[in-house]
Amino acid sequence: MTPTPTPSPAVRPWRLAVAGCGAAAFGLHLPLLTASTAFDVMAVADRDPARARTAQQQFAVPRTATRTGDLLTDTDVLVILTGVHEDLIEEALDAGVHVVTEKPVCLDAVRTRKLTARAKDAGLLLEVGAMRAHDPALHAALAHVPEPTGGWLVKADGVDEAARRRLLPAGFTPYTFDQDSPQPVPDHLAPHQATALQILLWQGYHLLTALVLAVPGTTATACHLDPDGQSVHAFLHGPGGQPFTLVISATPAGVFREQIHLNDTHAAATVDFARPYEPAATTWLTTADGTTSGFGDPFAAMWASINARLSGQYPADLPTSADLALRVEDLALALAGLTRTRKDTRS
Repeated sequence: MTPTPTPSPAVRPWRLAVAGCGAAAFGLHLPLLTASTAFDVMAVADRDPARARTAQQQFAVPRTATRTGDLLTDTDVLVILTGVHEDLIEEALDAGVHVVTEKPVCLDAVRTRKLTARAKDAGLLLEVGAMRAHDPALHAALAHVPEPTGGWLVKADGVDEAARRRLLPAGFTPYTFDQDSPQPVPDHLAPHQATALQILLWQGYHLLTALVLAVPGTTATACHLDPDGQSVHAFLHGPGGQPFTLVISATPAGVFREQIHLNDTHAAATVDFARPYEPAATTWLTTADGTTSGFGDPFAAMWASINARLSGQYPADLPTSADLALRVEDLALALAGLTRTRKDTRS
């Protein structure tokens, strides 16, 4: 008997399985993916089975899973929205399944490089949720200042936990990194440098993404960690010596700022990004011509790009989001390795 051919991706949606049912799932990814004609969410999973069941019911997902093997059954793509990603990435690649993962891939760039190579060797996509790479507001700023000669990048977020709490169904609280298994960091980092690396990649990932897109070849110059281990202040230079300042600061509850400023000798552009989980239309771009808002949703643009890659609409040699992730993680590691504290400065 001749087997029934599997429908090609061109005539059926991509089948997704989602691991992790936190605020990002409830507030960003599942609403977009379950409303899309390009994707079918087939299964969800979470460390708390009640969360998975609630997500299944709220978004009309066919099933939940408690084991990764069950989650990957009849799946084209595993979407990883958990805090720790490496083991799930490995299991998906072992099963011949594409991966879309939250950022960062790892806290160890060497490990990320190995996973990226594994995916390429297997002919599978490893896509990283570098949402800022698809942000229309950032690209509008880069169009205004295509070759920045300086600037700053600032993040101070005291609203994220409250925003995530509002997105979750009643009875569920936001997950924190403290609830995850410890993530390995490179052995050569001192404890305060490992803390700086965590801040850079957990809180500053989008800023670093914007910087490596704006100024390819950026290098780390110096990095300072505050005595409480909560904030970093870093200096970087572009290949022509262009100076950039990066600040990721602890802040009281309710205070928020995520801002990128780029300038050259003729122009300047400042982007004040929307608060977490609020419409991207509330992002503001300020130039000499005035202010602009109403930008499109970077998450929708990101998933449109992922669909295009899955459908083979990008050349095989075009850099992927995993390549961008490596640039971000390498830069964060370089800054972490330079990190000093007030105690270091006095010694």
